Order: sequence, then structure tokens, then C-alpha cells
Amino acid sequence: MTVVNFTELYSALQTGVTDGAEQPAANYKSNAFPEVAPYIMLDGHTLGAVQIIIADSGWAKLNDQQRAWIIEAGKAVQKENEKYSAAAEEKVISQLKEAGVHVIEVENKAEWVKACQPTIKANTSSQADLYKKIVDLQ
Repeated sequence: MTVVNFTELYSALQTGVTDGAEQPAANYKSNAFPEVAPYIMLDGHTLGAVQIIIADSGWAKLNDQQRAWIIEAGKAVQKENEKYSAAAEEKVISQLKEAGVHVIEVENKAEWVKACQPTIKANTSSQADLYKKIVDLQ
């Protein structure tokens, strides 16, 4: 693996210093990476996240009803964001295909998940309970 500063990624792909990079589809398109890396693989390995962040001091000032409203609003926004994000990504992928980018959609990820298990275990063993909680969020 070669670590490349993002500002140097285009030229690194162009010159062969690196032969691939991890990018959200919209970033890939907007940074002209299709010019130097005309393949994109959609493996769903990560999801974008939008958080509502409130300091403990602010949360402590709210009553139970206000906290419930914030949680309810967060859940509603989450559902809308999922729809918006999926539609936006679908549009970008369609534009990439029209531009001649080779889009590879990974349907069966089971073998990838299996192959990653030793690495995951080695890097999460000291926080196994936290890792399990994160996985259980799916």
C-alpha cells in the first residue's frame, strides 16, 4: 500500500505511483479521477454518516421531552438522508457510466467479509466489545 496525500492523488494515479484509491463516487467524479483511473468498484464497504452532535452541557439543559424531540427529529432526518443520498449516488453512477467509466458492482460480498476477518480480529481485539456494538448497528 502506498500512502499518498490527497492533493497528489491525481498525479499518483496518472503516473502509476498508485493504481487505485478509495473514494466516494461523487468525489471520484468531481476530482476528475475517471481521466486517470477509469474503473470504479462499488463494494459498499463504507457508508456516509451525518451526526447530530450536542455537548454534554447542552444535553443536560434539556428536559426529557426536548431530548425525545431531538431523537425523533434525528430519526426522521436519517430516513430522508438515506433516500437523498441513494438518489444522489445513483445519479452520479449513471453519469459515470454514460462517460465511459467501467463500473463494477460487487453483488456478493461474503467472500470479502470472510477474507477480512483475520485483519479485523487483529485490529479490534483490544476493543472487541465496542467492535461488536458497531457491527450490531447494521
